Amino acid sequence: MQRARALKGLAAPINGTSLSSFSLSSLMSSQQQLVWVITGTSSGLGHDLTLAALARGDKVIATARARSIGTLDDLNAKGADTLELDVTAPLDTLKEVAKKAVEIHGRVDVVVNSAGYILAGALEENTRRLPSFGAIIHFISIPTRRYRNVYYSTNVFGALNVTRAFLPYMRQRKTGTIVWMGSLTGWISGPAAGLYCTTKYALRGISGTLHEEISPLGLRSTVSTLGPLGPTF
Repeated sequence: MQRARALKGLAAPINGTSLSSFSLSSLMSSQQQLVWVITGTSSGLGHDLTLAALARGDKVIATARARSIGTLDDLNAKGADTLELDVTAPLDTLKEVAKKAVEIHGRVDVVVNSAGYILAGALEENTRRLPSFGAIIHFISIPTRRYRNVYYSTNVFGALNVTRAFLPYMRQRKTGTIVWMGSLTGWISGPAAGLYCTTKYALRGISGTLHEEISPLGLRSTVSTLGPLGPTF
């Protein structure tokens, strides 16, 4: 419930770690009705953020992969529109999804790159372990090469391509915000999650660079850094 409390206020610190100076807290206090596109809404942070935006009267286009799209029924029942979106899809496919999303409400004000996951394991290991959370936490080993490719395709390049797909529509209107979901591990490295740390460091670099490139056009790019969110983030 720690995550739910954080998203309810969004300006309050989580375990002493505040959101970034702009980001979600500013968006959630906006007096305008916003149109959001949020990736990775089948569970965890993306799901809770969708509920928080809907609760303040915003429009939300919740997205998930094909195998998870059926889990969005509760969000749909609360007023969210839903679209199938796999962040690892080719850029042309993501552009088609972006076009569909914009057509729903005529615009998109905020894109939140929430889709992602974490795998556990030391950097020198030949396999990585995927935490599977159920009644008992267990780990599934997968080959390191596949791990690296899929991991970066989702956490880094997937988020970047989703952003690239939506930016032309924001540039056209000269307004819009890209939000990248960061992590404490994007500031402080730790054992057993080395490559995950690198993906979050990468997102900080991408977001900062992008903001410098698009802010003269009236657009914004920002990273929201939350504290610990629990196993189903």
